[in-house]
Amino acid sequence: MSNLREIKKTTRGLLAALGDTPDEVAERLGGTGVKGVPRDNRSCAVALYLSAVMGPEPRVRSVAVGPCSLMITLVSPADARPAGRLWVQLPKPVRGFVAAFDAQEYPEITRDPPASRPGLTPGVATRGTWPSALGPPSRARL
Repeated sequence: MSNLREIKKTTRGLLAALGDTPDEVAERLGGTGVKGVPRDNRSCAVALYLSAVMGPEPRVRSVAVGPCSLMITLVSPADARPAGRLWVQLPKPVRGFVAAFDAQEYPEITRDPPASRPGLTPGVATRGTWPSALGPPSRARL
């Protein structure tokens, strides 16, 4: 199995294990202590969870979550140079969670955005306007 397929399969497994309903996903994320920022691709609860779980993976630089898919930015472990992007479609329960989380329906796993904390600058990327630099969400399949 190629490295990309292995990462994609692992990511799909992690997402599927979050639950069968949006509420189960929220409960599972809350149980891990994750608190995310609604409408922020890289700081939403799902992105933070995957970043933490996949942290030891040297080929993964970052995770950004959109309404229907997520993008994993890859690096070459040898020299830490960019190695492309991998798109993974979100399972239906996780998509439902993302929509509800963005509508601020899960305050127990929501934290203040960086803009509201003194000394930090606000994030630019929001889920409502998928950044063009991230590419179209429709490229979710290999």
